[in-house]
Amino acid sequence: MPPGDGCGSTTHRKRKRTAARTFPTDQKAGEKEPAETSHSGTGGRGAEARGARRSSVTMRSGAEPVCGEGSFVSAALTEESVIVISDEEGDVTLGLGNSVLLIEEAGDESFDREKKTVEVLDEEIAITFSRKGNVMPHARYDCITYAFTRAEEETQLPLEENPSACAECYCYLCDKPASECPNWTTMSICHCNAHNKSKYWKEQRDCALAGVLTIFNLDLTEIDAELREGGNQLQKLIGELSVEYAQFLKGHMVNRETIYNCTCICHRKKITGKCNICPMHHTLVHIHSYSALFAMTTEYLNKAEKESPKAAAVMMLGAAKELVSHKVPPNAFALSDPSANLKDSTALLMARIIASVQRMMVLSNFPKTIYEKFVVFFQSLPLPPHCYALTNSLNVFRWDNLFLTSVLAGQNVTGQRTIKGKKEFLWESLPVAQARVQRLEEGTSYRQLVRYLNAVRCSDGTGLARLREKTPFYMCKYGDFGNAALLLLKGLSCSIAYRLTPSQFELYLTMFRTGSYPPGNDLADKGLWIPYEGPAMKKGFLVRYAIRILYCNSILAQEPKCWSSLIRTWNINDTLTEEGQVCPLLLPQPNPHFQLTVLNLSCTILDELRRQAHAVLPDPFIKFPNASELILIVQAVVQLMMNTVAPLRSTVELVLAFGKNVWALSLLLDGIAPMENLLFSFITNLNKELHDEEQHVVAEWIKHGSCYVSQLVSLFVSQRSELARSVGFHILDMIIQNITRFSWTPYVATYLKSRILKDFQFTNPLELQTLQSKIGRLAAKS
Repeated sequence: MPPGDGCGSTTHRKRKRTAARTFPTDQKAGEKEPAETSHSGTGGRGAEARGARRSSVTMRSGAEPVCGEGSFVSAALTEESVIVISDEEGDVTLGLGNSVLLIEEAGDESFDREKKTVEVLDEEIAITFSRKGNVMPHARYDCITYAFTRAEEETQLPLEENPSACAECYCYLCDKPASECPNWTTMSICHCNAHNKSKYWKEQRDCALAGVLTIFNLDLTEIDAELREGGNQLQKLIGELSVEYAQFLKGHMVNRETIYNCTCICHRKKITGKCNICPMHHTLVHIHSYSALFAMTTEYLNKAEKESPKAAAVMMLGAAKELVSHKVPPNAFALSDPSANLKDSTALLMARIIASVQRMMVLSNFPKTIYEKFVVFFQSLPLPPHCYALTNSLNVFRWDNLFLTSVLAGQNVTGQRTIKGKKEFLWESLPVAQARVQRLEEGTSYRQLVRYLNAVRCSDGTGLARLREKTPFYMCKYGDFGNAALLLLKGLSCSIAYRLTPSQFELYLTMFRTGSYPPGNDLADKGLWIPYEGPAMKKGFLVRYAIRILYCNSILAQEPKCWSSLIRTWNINDTLTEEGQVCPLLLPQPNPHFQLTVLNLSCTILDELRRQAHAVLPDPFIKFPNASELILIVQAVVQLMMNTVAPLRSTVELVLAFGKNVWALSLLLDGIAPMENLLFSFITNLNKELHDEEQHVVAEWIKHGSCYVSQLVSLFVSQRSELARSVGFHILDMIIQNITRFSWTPYVATYLKSRILKDFQFTNPLELQTLQSKIGRLAAKS
């Protein structure tokens, strides 16, 4: 385009439907319209004009028109701006870099005002109208008013016209108007020379926009609001730490005796007079205390842990970079306080940082590029000798790692592989293992979780053992109840069963008995059970495993609650209700011959279970498993009470555990009856606990109903021992005291009249009279 005063026109390719009209914008009234030609290239209106690529260009009044390289623009030269719009497909560039010029669209009024006569230039090109364009904010190198000189790296002096800028020019580095840039023409900086075609200036711009995040080598496209917030917090910490670190290096003077007590003999023996050794301990010493830096960093890490994962990772890794750069001054006085000692403090802080970042790398879905840049960043840190153990601590397997996925999928059950003749193990730190367990728990991936715990190895063996304690629970979550029970039994050597609490023991028994599991990931009874649709545990296995665990674990065996749990488990149904609740099981009372036969067999079975878990259960256990197993458990409780020196506690809970199967409770009383001391201890504790836990017991009676209470009273009142009969009378007194809470006391009175007063022979007339009086009071309620 030839230079001139700068005019504008709009060029359209005439495709049979384009009107060819031209009208200048600044022509005086009455003057003849000039017929100036708009054409392409150097002046041809033929094939060159028709085949030329047309682009958009904006020219200010009085300025030379600017166009991109390789573009062909023709325009009528007036004092207004011109827009040449391409109708070809694809991107159109003006050679003006990344800045964008938006042209305001003319309204109908403007179009009418500027409408002039039309001049047809040729059969395809015509000037239709022209108007002034608006120049929007742009980078300095895109300015059409002042020429810009490009250079790869020129920071010393401004180049040619680069310092000149129009009102819309912005600094490429500062993203501010050129007039507001503090370093626009500053020597050795010269922001006016910056442009987007230079690698040097691009790096400078990235540093300016990314700030402290440049230490992580992050691209601008990767930096989001979370990372930027983390960078802001890190920048603030760096400034604060630098001030405190300067004070640390400077140190201060204190009396030596404030740090170490003087041990001179003159103090111990209180010798008066001059001491030649003592003055050495009461001099001023120059110390460097790291306490302020430790407290500041600790507070910062506490705040970082509350941020989003990306921001927290940036804050913590950035803090690690600052910590490893801190050095102990030469000849520093040794301090005993770990927080005042630089090496001890940085070791503690770095361990905390690494553990937190490790957890975030497992629990958070960091993009792979950011994940890898965090690892590379930490590996580039020059760790001091006291932090060498953390060198490869961030080399954490990603979830898509082939080795890890093969373990989770069950393709590698050992957690080891051989690469080029060298064995490699799935070895992870405890924070990483804990985070993986948490992630798999939240995703209910229990099979993968069990495979991982079986294969992973950890330097903290105790911590890993704690994680593995819940392996049987996870196995129950996917229905492998048999192997879960077997693992509990075999786990005695690795402390799984040894660490069971009585409540956990009962929880496992309920899961195995009902083939269900509680909701959630906590090993706790929440009153709701979820049945697993699968094969149940075979009959006979559970009772042997349960008794064997109690025989092997002496701590559990000494807990009466465990034996109550064992009894209670065999007095519930192995099928849940529709609401997911366990329901009591009422077993018909076996005939006396069957009971005696199983009791005799039980002694042999229990002796065998003390030696091994694979005791053989004879024929009655196969035909009538529920009743036979309950009798076996009663016999185990009797033997426990016989072999225990201390009196058995929680006797009320033991009695209530039998539920409505009072006949099994009768076997327990018959078993301890021949031993007067044991019976006395049992009955005495029972009477005391009935008094102490009256409300709890009454609530259980209301739940079980009249038939249960009637059988319970009859059982104790009909005992041969007067001491045992006292429990029956105690129960009757409790019923009378709370008679308004029961609706079925007349039924109890009728039952006792027909079963006790009619059949049982009282040797003590006073007892008979007392019983008749109490029965009368129960019957009087009707």
